[in-house]
Amino acid sequence: MAGLSAYSLLVVLFITSGVVIATVENNKIIIKNNCEAKMGMPCVWKVFNSIFKTGSVTSKCCGALVVLGKVCYSALVQRTLESLHFQNMDRDTIIQKSLSAYSLLVVLFITSGVVIATEENNQIIIKNNCEAKMGMPCVWEVFNSIFKTGRVTSKCCGELVLLGKVCHSTLVQRTLESPHFQNLDRDTIIQKSIDTWNNCLVITHSPSPFA
Repeated sequence: MAGLSAYSLLVVLFITSGVVIATVENNKIIIKNNCEAKMGMPCVWKVFNSIFKTGSVTSKCCGALVVLGKVCYSALVQRTLESLHFQNMDRDTIIQKSLSAYSLLVVLFITSGVVIATEENNQIIIKNNCEAKMGMPCVWEVFNSIFKTGRVTSKCCGELVLLGKVCHSTLVQRTLESPHFQNLDRDTIIQKSIDTWNNCLVITHSPSPFA
């Protein structure tokens, strides 16, 4: 319980569409997504210090943050800001630092060239429950944008970002290993998957025109 309590020191405003989540909603999101069990304490403290104090985040913890996912990250930062211990801090500064930190770390993860080993794909997919995080309409939109042609709607971009970079990358890697897709240009598909992810990040990070 002490570990979970310390972990909850990480938390901010929901990034997509600039929506502010109420405290009750934050807790529901954290419990539903099992957020407090997805990152080890050493990385929790590195990310926490980079937002609420000063410090950098290692590549290992950068990967752990991407596995955690934007929804968990945002809800945890928001809940931390609502704590009595942090109410005297400049909220706007903390929010901006959290947004900048997440965007930068995701970009670093995307451009790091990390290749997930083939034999680990299924384990990663099962561990992160990847196949249950997106509805089939959005699965097909993203699939077609990578393996065929088409665009991804803002709704499905939201689902893709919620899915997370690790699940996205692993599912693409596993699809490429299928005999049905082995004749495709692997480098082209990987680049298209990165482009799709990047485009969806831009869409979900953009302020809502109705805000």
